[in-house]
Amino acid sequence: MSRPPKFTEEQKYEIALDLISGKLSHAEICRKWQISSTYAYKLKDRALDLLREGMGRPAGRPDAKTEAREKRIADLEQLAGDQALVIRAFKKNIRSGR
Repeated sequence: MSRPPKFTEEQKYEIALDLISGKLSHAEICRKWQISSTYAYKLKDRALDLLREGMGRPAGRPDAKTEAREKRIADLEQLAGDQALVIRAFKKNIRSGR
């Protein structure tokens, strides 16, 4: 049985903003939120990673993995269509006796 999270996602967001903004010292933020220094650094690092990840592409544009998957799907759909045409041609040739 796991215990309920100590902070909501909104509170974690607020802690990360406090850390990134620099308005308070790291120690002051830890005291304010009653968290360990290690936990504070983890929240800050996670927030910065997410920010870096999001900054690399315009809003609404899929990430590189999604684009690669979409291209793979399109290639496979094209292959399936080509195979269907070949099968249809073979069936037509078999029916006509060629």
